[in-house]
Amino acid sequence: MNHNLATKLGELQAEIYWLHDAEKFIELASAAATIYKSLGYTQQQSEKAGSLIAQAYQLADDADLAYKSSDFTQEKHFYNQVKHRLMEVEITLDYQTSIAIHQMKWWLHFRHKQKLQIITHLFLQKFKAVGLINLFTAIKLTYFLTEIARVHKARDKETTKHNAIKYWVEILKIKPPQYPYLG
Repeated sequence: MNHNLATKLGELQAEIYWLHDAEKFIELASAAATIYKSLGYTQQQSEKAGSLIAQAYQLADDADLAYKSSDFTQEKHFYNQVKHRLMEVEITLDYQTSIAIHQMKWWLHFRHKQKLQIITHLFLQKFKAVGLINLFTAIKLTYFLTEIARVHKARDKETTKHNAIKYWVEILKIKPPQYPYLG
């Protein structure tokens, strides 16, 4: 396991959250593309995945605005588009197991402040990607991502980065056939 790679990926992942907050979606797409390029995907796959992830973030923001204005039909529409963008990421990266639905659902439940559902979908996203043989790793990844979200919400950049690095250290230890990360 390369600790330098885990550090680079964790720093990029943490940066994505701040780029999202600043609505810098072009830079967000670039950071996501750099993550996938660093994981060994081609430039074309990485750039397409990065672009789709940035689009998914924008659509999730649109869904949140619809939710806040009580337009639940529009919110559902936007979240379906989020799911489809994330599924396109999976196709682009040749993922065999779909985890996009769980990414979309944990984003939705995060915005709705539904903690049990957030944890459930975070875990399912990780577990489906890493498999039963890595159950303990899936639990640790769920914990780290929960912590990343919590401290990011508190605007603690350094702890967010620290937790993101720990997240990537765990993933890189097991070298999964697909990464449980979609942005």
